[in-house]
Amino acid sequence: MATNSDALLAAPGIRQAAVRSLEHRFFKAVAMLFPLLTFAGFARSYYLKFLSDAPPLPGGTAVHIHGLVMSAWVVLFSVQAYLGATKRIKLHIALGMIGIGLAAAVLVTGTITSLSAVKRGGTFPGFTPNEFLMIPTFDLVMFAAAFIAAIIWRRRPADHKRMMLMTMLCFLPPSLARLPLEVVMQLGPIFFLGVPILIGAAAFAVDSYRRGRVNRAFAVALGLFTVISPIRLVLAKTETWNDIAEALVRIY
Repeated sequence: MATNSDALLAAPGIRQAAVRSLEHRFFKAVAMLFPLLTFAGFARSYYLKFLSDAPPLPGGTAVHIHGLVMSAWVVLFSVQAYLGATKRIKLHIALGMIGIGLAAAVLVTGTITSLSAVKRGGTFPGFTPNEFLMIPTFDLVMFAAAFIAAIIWRRRPADHKRMMLMTMLCFLPPSLARLPLEVVMQLGPIFFLGVPILIGAAAFAVDSYRRGRVNRAFAVALGLFTVISPIRLVLAKTETWNDIAEALVRIY
């Protein structure tokens, strides 16, 4: 017969198991959110474009390569999140090596596509092409920083998972900016930069509550993400950034 002391000793273990179970479900939910928002944002302009009579996408082959690479990244992210949540660690690690190469391809094709858009005069209302280049540039820089941190902390699962979640937040703005919603045009950057911050804050709050403590790496990364997102809107309007953008476009 179990004694009260046995129950007390078992309680912490039961709580830890419950927290891990909740954490696994949480990251499974995140794994579903990323592809859903990506598809919703790019359905009309890319994934379901064949259903309309819209003209071909500007940018040619480079845009299609970037679309393929980003789609592969979204799928891999979701698969990796699922594998981690279901403790299929060996396969998760094996696919992680593919992820490193794919992340590099994301950065290269993302840069090329962004610069190509500037040359074509592509932008969002309220920005010149040079000014708007700041948005994808910072997305790519923050993605690279979060992914490198995730690789460095690959043997620290709690930190690794949360840095990978940050990589997802970095790539939500392009999808959100393309959602066929009136609020997107009404609020502009407030919407497509603000929503990822809100999602990150909600994830952080739920994560901290479930664990009973704050993950410091997640807190710092999300804090930087929250501060940098609005600051880049100010920097985009500066003459210094315009000169940098001009130089980047000339090099391209």
